[in-house]
Amino acid sequence: MPVYIDPPLWPAHGTHFSHLISDTSYEELHDFADRLGVARRAFDRDHYDVREDLYPAAVAAGALPVDGRQLTRVLVRSGLRVPARARPDRIARVLRRRWTARFPAHPELGAELVDRWSEPHRHYHGPAHLLAVLEAVDLLRTGTGLDPARAEALVLAAWFHDAVYRGRPGADERESAELARSRLLAAGFPEPLVAEVERLVLLTLGHRVADEDTVGAVLLDADLAVLGADPAGYAAYVAGVREEYAHVPGPLFAQARLRVLEDLQGRQPLFRTAAAQRRWGPTAARNLEAEIGRLRVAAEGPTDGLPADAEVLTITAVCLRDDDGALLTVRKRGTERFMLVGGKLDPGESPAAAAVRETAEEVGLRLDTAQLRPLGVFVAPAANETGAWVHCTVFTAPLTGRPEPLAEIQELRWQPVDEDSPGGLPADLAPLLRDHVIPALRRAPGGPRSRPRRAASGGAGSR
Repeated sequence: MPVYIDPPLWPAHGTHFSHLISDTSYEELHDFADRLGVARRAFDRDHYDVREDLYPAAVAAGALPVDGRQLTRVLVRSGLRVPARARPDRIARVLRRRWTARFPAHPELGAELVDRWSEPHRHYHGPAHLLAVLEAVDLLRTGTGLDPARAEALVLAAWFHDAVYRGRPGADERESAELARSRLLAAGFPEPLVAEVERLVLLTLGHRVADEDTVGAVLLDADLAVLGADPAGYAAYVAGVREEYAHVPGPLFAQARLRVLEDLQGRQPLFRTAAAQRRWGPTAARNLEAEIGRLRVAAEGPTDGLPADAEVLTITAVCLRDDDGALLTVRKRGTERFMLVGGKLDPGESPAAAAVRETAEEVGLRLDTAQLRPLGVFVAPAANETGAWVHCTVFTAPLTGRPEPLAEIQELRWQPVDEDSPGGLPADLAPLLRDHVIPALRRAPGGPRSRPRRAASGGAGSR
């Protein structure tokens, strides 16, 4: 997928800067910046600041020029945006204030905990997660009638629950509980309170709690509140967790995470407090279902020639045909292959909903999901991403108007699909389209008629 850059309009250090982003991954963004010669210190959480003298080189290297508002929309939709409130340096100040207000006699312990949560290897289990859990605890314990001692233990358990985090399931939780015991006893907290904090932290090992354990239910529900996040928030959570386990090969990571999520999905209800279930339950169920579907594809190993270690992109696509039966194909800026209208699913989005959205965004045609007819689900090498494969749900739909190239689409081309089309299929078709979709269209009942065709070539809007 392309990276994006806005105009160099932001003044600093005697020059002006652009913002460079990816809609796919931070890894793609880092690789592009390295090739461009931009230092890693120019990376600011979710984008690179690029000097104006490098702007032409960035565009020449394939960065897609967009204005500032378009760039923000792309970043938000990708789920990779780090909002100002979620930046660790700002959150660290908020966390220090919260600790001082609650435990003013122990500033050194609060400072140590904030430093631990701010360790650079944490991408999801960092300051933003801690603040979110503390806020969720405040929300969920309202009206539970917890006595002051148990409420204090609950807040301390939230602070300590991932205080040790090295990506070692089981060991991290146990060491966090041990840290809570040693630090709290050394600070003079009473032993019964310390024992309760230790018990609560250990509950995060299996995320299971007895029905009568209200304080434990509040902590675990607060820890899982992210499952009920909006699409952008859930995508950022998934991306952060994956980056923390970047050393684990894709299929192995998918298999391990799939086991965790399927276990969570099997719990009914997912949240143990009524307030959490009302607030986050339905959205969490949709988020889990969508991610589990993607993980099953990534974890199942070779499928129709899919390499076991391939990166798999879950996408959707739409076949739109003109009166002669020719198929609408599109070419994105900075690429050479023609493909179907379509793209990646947003978190929690169904293939049909994504097909409707992508059709409107890419070619300006309005569809309804009721107009879509499934053609099949296909796996093929990605057209524009080396080493990646696509797992694509393909629909057919009526042509509802005159398509126009929008967003990142540079060119439209109508492709005849009859077996007797002059010259056969061109070499610049995406593998998915050439090897799977067009053969499926030819096999479909009422498929294309064999008759002379207009040539396949043609620029944007040629029909």
